[in-house]
Amino acid sequence: MSQAISQSHNTSFFNGIYQEVWRRMIHPGLTEAELPFLEDVCGLQPGQRVLDLMCGYGRHSLGLARRGYQLTSIDSSEGYVAEVQATAAAEALPLTALHGDVSTMTFDGPYDAAICMGNSFTFFNAASVRSLLQQLSVALKPGGRFVIDTWMIAEIAFRHFQERAWHQVDEFRYLIGSRYLMHPSRIEAEHLIITPDGKVETLLGVDYIFSIAELETFLAEAGFTLQDVFYTPRKRRFQLGDNRAYLVAVKS
Repeated sequence: MSQAISQSHNTSFFNGIYQEVWRRMIHPGLTEAELPFLEDVCGLQPGQRVLDLMCGYGRHSLGLARRGYQLTSIDSSEGYVAEVQATAAAEALPLTALHGDVSTMTFDGPYDAAICMGNSFTFFNAASVRSLLQQLSVALKPGGRFVIDTWMIAEIAFRHFQERAWHQVDEFRYLIGSRYLMHPSRIEAEHLIITPDGKVETLLGVDYIFSIAELETFLAEAGFTLQDVFYTPRKRRFQLGDNRAYLVAVKS
């Protein structure tokens, strides 16, 4: 893997075959557990407004809209956005889905809560994170919660990094070749996906690695206080060695 990988590669990452592979990687039971968790930690009441950043195929947006919340859902994949729009229209859900780059957008608030799930927050470098958080701070009401779901913070990446890993996702075979780089700290990866009929697709992506302390600093700069870091939707607190983290921040 000789090509330098930048944040721009992430914009098109969820196009093509990977759109379907990602959908199959996430067990429906996880989403079913995360929805009441989000309601709880965000203190949501039916009718309140929620902003879903990098909403993907809408597993949280659609689920929350079905529970009576008003959703604004944004993603960089036109295919995912079209899918969410179609489902929301068919079910007459209170959901608006938009296509765009959340790191450069302004958000039409005020919102009662915001979420960024599925490790999407690590797609952005430090400058983009700061910009996103500043815009989010403007859009959220005082006391509003922001939840980040990630498996690529430093406390996880240092323990679980692998240079090569094979996965089987239903009928898809999936090889990831990764390298850990510094300045900025990041994992650059080449994803090779083989379909059942032998078609091969190669994708390049990068996860920017920040420690919990670094994220806490970014959040504080934008007017947020990091309130909790959990390992599971059952609210077991994160410990070193865990492989997932839910960060819950509140706007001051």
